[in-house]
Amino acid sequence: MTPIPDPPESLASIEPLEREQRLYERVVEKVLNLVGNNTWKPGYRLPVERELAEAFGVSRTVVREAVKALEAQGVLESSSGSGIYVRAADHSIVSRSLRTYLQLSHQVDFGIRLNEVRRVLETETAALAAERATLEQRRQLRTVCEQMRAGAPAAQMADLDFRLHLTLAGATQNELFTVLLAPLIDQLRDQITLTWERYGQRRVETVLEHHEAIVAAVERGDSAGARRAMTRHLAYSREVLEGLLTPASPT
Repeated sequence: MTPIPDPPESLASIEPLEREQRLYERVVEKVLNLVGNNTWKPGYRLPVERELAEAFGVSRTVVREAVKALEAQGVLESSSGSGIYVRAADHSIVSRSLRTYLQLSHQVDFGIRLNEVRRVLETETAALAAERATLEQRRQLRTVCEQMRAGAPAAQMADLDFRLHLTLAGATQNELFTVLLAPLIDQLRDQITLTWERYGQRRVETVLEHHEAIVAAVERGDSAGARRAMTRHLAYSREVLEGLLTPASPT
């Protein structure tokens, strides 16, 4: 068999031609623009398929493909017998995308990686919460601490743990902190529940003290103190996590 020669060097400088967008992708782009500039607001009911096809100058099949793609992205949602609507922003969309990424990346140490991201994000979350939390949000944080101090099964303690961190995010009065933090916590849900099952009384007491220190700083409006308390808490969380991930040495 005659060997195939290597392509001449001159071919290395040739860039592939850009593929033209398919029609349904162009419709998707147009709809995203309409949603993005608030022409179509959350809850807006889209015109029927025929009217959309006429407006975009495409076939109804193209419109159908575009709607399916936008539903998959979480931009639109179908209501049986009612029509197609623009969805409100939902952090679960980010969570699903992150979950897919983690599943495809096969990263066994994703818990450690997420902890690093949380340290960057949540230290400032705590500091801003101390500056901006409403009286009601401070009351909610104190209530969570009291419920955790009263004790509960591991799964409930984990849920209270999540609630405290998400309440802090909400107390920044910047919804982007919740959008960013909620999917990270969602990814750690099983792991954090397992951690609570294995804490032991000494570790439980340490975590409770950390949470109470964060909340106390928020209550007195001490942003620097809240930042320090959260930094200490997440450093300890990483220490515990690494201990769970490290196989026990043979005796």
